Amino acid sequence: MSAREKRGTAAVVGGRGFIGGACVEALRDTGWDVVVVTHNAPLAARHDGYRWGDMLDPTTLGPAVEGVDVVVQSANFPDYPFEKPRQRHDFLEYDGLGTERLVRAARAAGVRRYVYVAGVGVTENPVKPYFQAIRRGELAVEGSGMEHVTVRPAFVYGPRDNGINRIVRACRYLPVLPLPGAGRQNHQPVHVDDVGSLVARASEPGAPEGTFEIGGPDRMTMRSMLSTALEMVGRGRPVVDVSDRVARPTARMLAALPGSLLTPNALDFMREDFLADLEPLQKHYETRLTPFLEGLRGYLTR
Repeated sequence: MSAREKRGTAAVVGGRGFIGGACVEALRDTGWDVVVVTHNAPLAARHDGYRWGDMLDPTTLGPAVEGVDVVVQSANFPDYPFEKPRQRHDFLEYDGLGTERLVRAARAAGVRRYVYVAGVGVTENPVKPYFQAIRRGELAVEGSGMEHVTVRPAFVYGPRDNGINRIVRACRYLPVLPLPGAGRQNHQPVHVDDVGSLVARASEPGAPEGTFEIGGPDRMTMRSMLSTALEMVGRGRPVVDVSDRVARPTARMLAALPGSLLTPNALDFMREDFLADLEPLQKHYETRLTPFLEGLRGYLTR
């Protein structure tokens, strides 16, 4: 089968997002017809190839995935990882309950394969609420009866990311780089195009099923990762350690205010180590992982 021969139809739920957008591009590049599922109903109504599907409303999900061969789930709540429980914008409603809703809709629609973009750090019996929500979603996918693949990326970066790019923009005005725990968290940054490529390959008929973690070839601390990016654009800044006794009360206070600021769960999430076990990926999917400096140069130096 040639790279451009049509494979079938894939629905990418969250296809307008950072990771979802890369999945859409990779799937199209390898010959898939792609339906972009978005929670923005007016936008979906105006554009061919778009469908309305809201992770919070199960009545919208069946029509969103009707007639497709593969569902790719890469949907996060707005302003992730800053939760707004009053608006149901949180890990449980999207990664947990939302995945269960979407799995039921996909199974009822006769979808052949389900690819769930989750995240590294999930264990069999997690104790943190965000990992509990993701694991709940994983179990729904695994028990669906459909062919299934779970992709667990480490810290994902790229031209549209809201992590490194947000820090680079902020340091136009900040004289220092404030980081919880001095940025000692360990990361394995993975380029968004590498994640998209894996999702496209995992969508193929007969592709290996199971759970595959993906991270880049470089391991570094958050401090090193951000300092490297800032130095590349000429905005190197000294790091200031934001201690937990300052960060946690601040997170509780900001969580009560409107806007995308900070919450205790988001603070805990940012303090996690995100390292990938690449052995299953390398065993089943031959892939080149983009070195961090190469990936940064592809967009930060433009």
